[in-house]
Amino acid sequence: MKNYLVKWSYKRAIQLAVGFYFLYGFYDDGNFFFLLFGLMMSAQAILNVGCFSTKGCNATTSTETFTKEHPVVKDIKKID
Repeated sequence: MKNYLVKWSYKRAIQLAVGFYFLYGFYDDGNFFFLLFGLMMSAQAILNVGCFSTKGCNATTSTETFTKEHPVVKDIKKID
């Protein structure tokens, strides 16, 4: 369990808190929207998936390293 929680970021913790907030809203009010949104947000936080980014549904982790791609440079030769 400790290894699972070590990989959590602040985004996942906030997402889980928002999911629980909406689940409590369903419990308190009975609105079906609260249940759907609360389950969706909680499941995304627990399973580490997400669809709220420009990358699609891939969730990033803090252990991934990103490298900046270098542009392709072509030599220009003068034609005689």
